[in-house]
Amino acid sequence: LKFIVIILAAGMVAFIGAVICIIAAVHTGSSKAAAAQQQPAVDNHSLYPDAAAQTPAAAGSVARPGSLGALHGSETPDSEAPTFNIGRLICTPIPAGECNPKNFQQQADDPSLYAGEDWGYLRTSAEELRQTVLQQKDQILTDQRTIRDLTGKLSECEKGLDGKSGRSSGSSSAGRRGMRAVDELEQAITQLKDRIEKLEVGRVSRKAHKPHSPAMPKYLMDDLEVELEKKVQLLEKERKALRLETEKHNQEIERGINKLHHRISGLEEGFSGHSFPEGYRLSFPTRTNYMYAVVTHSMPKLRAFTICLWLRAAERGIGTPVSYAVPEQPNELVLLQGLHAPAELLINDKVAQLPLNLSRGSWQHICVSWTQKGGVWQAYQGGRLKGEGHGLAAGHHIRPDGVLILGQEQDSLGGGFDSSQALVGELSQVGLWDRVLTSNQVASLARCGKITQGSVIPWAENGVDVYGGATKDPGDITTNKGRSKQ
Repeated sequence: LKFIVIILAAGMVAFIGAVICIIAAVHTGSSKAAAAQQQPAVDNHSLYPDAAAQTPAAAGSVARPGSLGALHGSETPDSEAPTFNIGRLICTPIPAGECNPKNFQQQADDPSLYAGEDWGYLRTSAEELRQTVLQQKDQILTDQRTIRDLTGKLSECEKGLDGKSGRSSGSSSAGRRGMRAVDELEQAITQLKDRIEKLEVGRVSRKAHKPHSPAMPKYLMDDLEVELEKKVQLLEKERKALRLETEKHNQEIERGINKLHHRISGLEEGFSGHSFPEGYRLSFPTRTNYMYAVVTHSMPKLRAFTICLWLRAAERGIGTPVSYAVPEQPNELVLLQGLHAPAELLINDKVAQLPLNLSRGSWQHICVSWTQKGGVWQAYQGGRLKGEGHGLAAGHHIRPDGVLILGQEQDSLGGGFDSSQALVGELSQVGLWDRVLTSNQVASLARCGKITQGSVIPWAENGVDVYGGATKDPGDITTNKGRSKQ
């Protein structure tokens, strides 16, 4: 920016110097014209052509009529007498007897007869140059004020960037103020660039009409344009960095608010101080992407399993009763049914369709077993085998230490929920065993029996946390109270 000020100041000095030279030249021309007024004119015949026509020819030379173009240096025909150049006047010799002092005095009193056109042209040029210098001076003063404002804004921006490193990562309002400051600075620089371009166009235009008007050298304008382009590119990069940082902070704030909201809801509704001596059931009253329950027991490594639960769906399709995810795979173990699709079992993102006929509004007992040996699976409904198959993720083992969610399907570890895959209804007596249960054991569970051997995820009051509006309600399907509610 200092370089820009120096260039503009140099241009102003060059203009003032050129004007001083032109004014000096005009003054010199006017002095010569005044001196010419004091000398007797010799071309009285050119001033008085009628007198020349009436005067007879005398011995010696005769004054010849000359055209007015002689005042501007036009050539005379070869047949005419030789001429003599005094200042800008070109005169022919006249006889001594025809000299009249009155004629000389009239010529001296009327200098426009020999210098009117040139004198008017010089005065007009001087006036135009003076106006140009005044306009350039005003423009330069305006540009200097703009540069001072620009420098101040740039200093404020740099101070803001320096202070940002000492603050915590995040106030989104501070990020937005920084972006506004950068935008204003960029607009000011763009306006300054446009002014300089207009100034250069004006100078080129005036130079075409006035050869003596100075203009900024092209190489200086090129350097100035390069510097402005660099500054604009730097500001653009800073603005993009601030925008990305602000978006990142906003996303972090949103995630924090959502987690806090879910946690508060769970604390208010899941840990209200009530105990459930007769058991409990989970309720998911509406279809959302934030209402779910988390099983707090850790998941071990499993080469086989059986998962059983009681389910009462309130809408068509059971949604996702069970979803287990690990960092490497969000679909490590999933039991779900879409609105217009059959029930499915997913193991390591491999799918097997289950021949279950699930209705809404009534409690139903469901069990699904799987083993890595051959990928064999079985599906039970109401204690009866409904279907079986093999080749489902054969040789795979269920990886440990993941997240087990009830009521939502995980697209990422512990999150990425989709309301279209949510469970709407109630769950109870969700249990997981580390082996394949026999058909008799599954039938016993369907009659509200209990099997503790090999249980890795028991149905306990303190084993499930609820979030986002899901609730724990007293009584389940295995108690008399639960049956009365059925």
